Amino acid sequence: MMNNPQTIRYLNEIDALNALFRKGGMSRAELARVLGLNRSSTGNIVASLMSSGLVIEAPDTPRPGEEKRTGRPGIEIRLSPDGGYFTGVEIGVDRLSAVVIDLSASTVQQKSVAFDSPAFPPEAVIAKAAALAASVLPTVEESRLKGICVTLPALLDHAGNARNAHMLGWRDTPVTDMLREFLPFPIDVTAENDANAFAIGEIYSGDLDWSNTSIFLHIENGVGGAITAGGRLFRGAFGFAGEFGHLTIERNGRPARRGTAGELETLIGKDMVLGTYEEQGGQPDLDRFLAALTRGDEMARRIADAWADDLSHGLAQLVKVLDPDLVVLGGSVAPIYPFVEKRVRENLDSMLIVGLPRPKIELSTLGPSGAAFGAACMVHQRFFSAGS
Repeated sequence: MMNNPQTIRYLNEIDALNALFRKGGMSRAELARVLGLNRSSTGNIVASLMSSGLVIEAPDTPRPGEEKRTGRPGIEIRLSPDGGYFTGVEIGVDRLSAVVIDLSASTVQQKSVAFDSPAFPPEAVIAKAAALAASVLPTVEESRLKGICVTLPALLDHAGNARNAHMLGWRDTPVTDMLREFLPFPIDVTAENDANAFAIGEIYSGDLDWSNTSIFLHIENGVGGAITAGGRLFRGAFGFAGEFGHLTIERNGRPARRGTAGELETLIGKDMVLGTYEEQGGQPDLDRFLAALTRGDEMARRIADAWADDLSHGLAQLVKVLDPDLVVLGGSVAPIYPFVEKRVRENLDSMLIVGLPRPKIELSTLGPSGAAFGAACMVHQRFFSAGS
């Protein structure tokens, strides 16, 4: 099977696409060297990819730091940005988001709307998500729309069924089948846990070392988690690794609006932050809370300090078990972290055993649509994989 000429050509084309994606563009001769093929074979690969609309020819321009060249510019082979589009849709507790990226993984369209997902049945939520996805898709031939990945805070099986999405109140919900039914045209649909999608989005953003052992916390109303090693997700035996939000941090903990009292997500999620802020006289609005922190408001600072202590307890357990070199905090609640960074570092230094390194902790730069962007990246990743 692997010696079949069509299979070999397909694998070579995938290798070429990945090389161009990493480098941004190169000459035919350079591409031949990277692929380990002769120029004739490389020329055939390029011709095939051009006929499919996946690559284009463009003048070779000096890269940053290179000297300006003399004479006629050479020709580079580059990915065609409009050669394919990849869509991610996030179903959150209080927000729906959709992001479209092109073949070079650049965002071409995104949209986010407030939506109280737990207040509606799954069919209504998924219909709304499908309409949002359709509203951001570019007007191109359907063949260039390479797929949609829907992401949500849930335990998802391989068929795209949400076995348990307790923050949404869903059980055994056929997410991918329902989304496929509501979309206006046939397209490949997959589903992914929101924290896993967020992690892949961070890797795609280009700021992370793919060789890191990293953990990711996606902090929204609940807390999702993901683990990557060498740029790949660690999923565990049944595909559910990374459920950090369900770590028990407090026994007989404070009552939770959603979820189980004493678990990490009920202590550092948006519900706890805004619920506590409201109890103490503040407006239950995250932007207002962050603005109060910026002003140095004492009440907001006390809530943030308690948040930092609970986050530290959760991170300490994860570091002891997983020994990561990097922790990335994302989601709408993560902007609290810069206000309490010193407190978290000091807490970890006192909680970790002597000799166990404290990992670097970074704040995501992806913004509130990070999981939707990551979902789009997962469709992109599958297209660039030999198993796609």
